[in-house]
Amino acid sequence: MLKKYRLVFIGTGIVVLGVATYIYYTYDPAAHGWFPRCPFKTLTGLDCPGCGSQRAVHAILHGDFEGAFRYNALLFPFIPYLTLGFGYRCVKNPGEHLLKWRKILFGEYAIKTIATIIFAYFILKNVI
Repeated sequence: MLKKYRLVFIGTGIVVLGVATYIYYTYDPAAHGWFPRCPFKTLTGLDCPGCGSQRAVHAILHGDFEGAFRYNALLFPFIPYLTLGFGYRCVKNPGEHLLKWRKILFGEYAIKTIATIIFAYFILKNVI
């Protein structure tokens, strides 16, 4: 029974990802007002670390990596990082080697390092 729900969950995730990819490929978030706006920027006027991500995804899907980098440079290292993290979560019985790398890449020190990078990016994005 649990396996059935897992397949439904994975299938739903694939469909949602496909629909989101189609929407972000077809519609430019900069040109359409129905895309969600950043609540942090709306309240403070400052760019959050995620500001520009929707436009960056649209640019990546169209092969404009330079434009995507200008919209949100932080997205480039985090897409593979989050994909790797999701992959680690999908492994049912990880071996000792995999557990070691998961601890290195997603453990306490990694989280503190990533939080520091995001905070530094937040400051630089609003100063420069």
